Amino acid sequence: GMCGGCRVTVGGETKFACVDGPDFDGHLVDFDEAMRRQQMYKKDEKKTLEAHRCRLTGELQGHA
Repeated sequence: GMCGGCRVTVGGETKFACVDGPDFDGHLVDFDEAMRRQQMYKKDEKKTLEAHRCRLTGELQGHA
């Protein structure tokens, strides 16, 4: 199946940038929805980034 990470609403229809895009009429894109989708995993991404250990230096990413 598709991951849906590139899903966007264009002119009231669901589109996938990886299949239907990447070019869409910007006047028809629901940017409010797109911005909300970008925020969905922000807390999880921050937590993962802070806990990431560099494989080269062994340092924790969140602790410079």
